[in-house]
Amino acid sequence: MKKRVIITTGGTGGHLYPAQALAQELMAVSTSIELLFAGGHLSTTPFFDQQRFLFKDIECSSLPYRPLSCLKSLWKICKGVGQSLKMIKQFRPELIIGFGSYHTIPTLIAARLCQVPFALHEANSLPGKANRWMAPHATFVGVNFLTAKKFLKGNVVEVALPVRKTQVVDKQSALDYYCLKDHRTTILIFGGSQGAASINEVMKKILPALKGLPLQFIHFTGQQKEIKTLSALYARYQFPACVKDFEKKMEYGWKAADFVISRAGASTIAEAIENEVPAILIPYPYATENHQQKNADFFTAEVQGGAQLMENSSLEETLFQEIKKMVEQDLILKRKKAICFYKTVPKKTLCQLVLDQLIDGGGSP
Repeated sequence: MKKRVIITTGGTGGHLYPAQALAQELMAVSTSIELLFAGGHLSTTPFFDQQRFLFKDIECSSLPYRPLSCLKSLWKICKGVGQSLKMIKQFRPELIIGFGSYHTIPTLIAARLCQVPFALHEANSLPGKANRWMAPHATFVGVNFLTAKKFLKGNVVEVALPVRKTQVVDKQSALDYYCLKDHRTTILIFGGSQGAASINEVMKKILPALKGLPLQFIHFTGQQKEIKTLSALYARYQFPACVKDFEKKMEYGWKAADFVISRAGASTIAEAIENEVPAILIPYPYATENHQQKNADFFTAEVQGGAQLMENSSLEETLFQEIKKMVEQDLILKRKKAICFYKTVPKKTLCQLVLDQLIDGGGSP
């Protein structure tokens, strides 16, 4: 007998990637599970695989502070609740799983109205408003960082963040994919699914100081217009480099990298840990409630030195020195060992908790 599950998500890759990773895991372990994705703008976001998963767009909105805008937003949310009620009636799910962001609110409200059990996943160390609001009513809330537990009411369980399952790639194949060499230190640079203009700018400024170091770069700019400029600069200072605006096959980037320079999104940290890639983390200073800073604090503290935290405001003065230290002081190997040690600590998986819930109503995970 089929077990039907709705996964509600939306927004950035930080929400969509782990949601799709969970879907992959569920499909791999059971052929009796039928999945439906629901959320805002799934048909238009580049971070969702519309060809692979059955999905339904649901009207949604954040709640702005201006009264008129707030009324418009409430109308959209109510419309989304109506769409979700119809979807739940037709699909008849045994369980709904929410991955945070305002994109999930209409479907989770409808779940409550229909008395369909739902679970939540919170990827960040500081939970978003949607998950904070809905946590008391959830069957359980899976958290990637245990520090999130103090902000959430209800049954909170620490779980490993679902990570996208990709084809197995060896390092040489990954380097060949980017037309890079095997005798240089490879630095992966990107800003998460939203890109990072300030990281792009600081790399332009510090490249002259890095000249002479045995480096090569894989740089995902997040912006098409930056490709030509950065490619020319890497060539001018004689650094082999592959510059793209976005990479769908991130398994190649992670496998090729000796270390990564990136923002501190939860998915980025999880994939760095999964692939055992040390990191220089630059939290996005305008992230909601500064949650990226707290994510980075976890990686630098709990993983015991697997990453180095840097402030966005002082990058130009400090990033060059940190890159030089990584290459010249053998920090890559030390930080990789710290990540490997952290990975030996067993954690429950969100997939197993979902399966337990589907099999016997779950009980307490």
